[in-house]
Amino acid sequence: MATRATRWAAVFAVTVLATSGCSLLNGGSADTGAPAAGHTKINVGIIATVDDAPVKLAQAKGYFGEEGLDATVKVYPSVTQTMPALQSGEIDVTLMNYVSFFQAEAAKTLDGKVVSDAYQGTPDSLVLLAKPDSGIRTPKDLAGKKVSVHSKGNIVELLIKAVLQDNGVDPNSVSYLEVKFPQIPAALANGQIDAGGDLEPYITQGEQQFGVQPTFKIVTGATDNIPLSGYVATNKWINAHPDSVAAFQRAMVKAQKAAADRSAISSVLPDLTGVDKQTSTLLKLGIFPTSVDATRLQRVVTLMKTYGYLQQSMDVSGLVVPTPNS
Repeated sequence: MATRATRWAAVFAVTVLATSGCSLLNGGSADTGAPAAGHTKINVGIIATVDDAPVKLAQAKGYFGEEGLDATVKVYPSVTQTMPALQSGEIDVTLMNYVSFFQAEAAKTLDGKVVSDAYQGTPDSLVLLAKPDSGIRTPKDLAGKKVSVHSKGNIVELLIKAVLQDNGVDPNSVSYLEVKFPQIPAALANGQIDAGGDLEPYITQGEQQFGVQPTFKIVTGATDNIPLSGYVATNKWINAHPDSVAAFQRAMVKAQKAAADRSAISSVLPDLTGVDKQTSTLLKLGIFPTSVDATRLQRVVTLMKTYGYLQQSMDVSGLVVPTPNS
């Protein structure tokens, strides 16, 4: 029988080794009013997670202004709110997990492109949480259990199902329940669920406040550094505002680079996610890419096709706007 590594290698043989929709706050905005002289107004939707912390960095450090943009950042609970806002023109660009984006493109409910990569998962930045006495130590222990995902059909559910199947466990032997990331530790503590796929800052908060702990890894091996999320715009807006697209991309390149400085990213996390300043320095973070790489994103499509999230594959190269040279 093929080993786990061999099976993953086969799945990703045509790709290059380089994603949650995720939420915390209810809808809100930080509007700067009328655009500054010579600046172009842009509305950016975020979901108040670690993924989009660089947007707050771009605001704090003036990167949008340096590129001629007057950015209004609006906070939404999840992709179910950002998608209609994007399509109605309420926002111009929004964070979206890649599974939701590719599914929407395949279903033709969205006509858009990725303009900037946002976040890549690492083994400790997206994990399966459970109580210490849960008895859950390996994928086989999940059979018959109640496992939470932020929303049905998103990247967390995909990764859990992939790990289960790769370890000989029927993914359908698990009951998947929707529990938002911030509520997962409490849901574990009160017995609503047996395990939950969660990310920072809720992993660390869950350990501190509820005594839950990571079990086995769901981002590992060939899925290490898997792309989780990116910033998306409609083709209508992209075609009508090419200069604004390029300016947003340049600002985000600066912000993503700045996010590599732990002290810089920690400075915006308390306001963004509600985590206290001391805890923000303890969070296990993923990777903030500085360019959109179609080959890297193709890994997500390959994974989706392999595990039934897409009926047919798609060429990601036509769904991204290349990052301009700085």
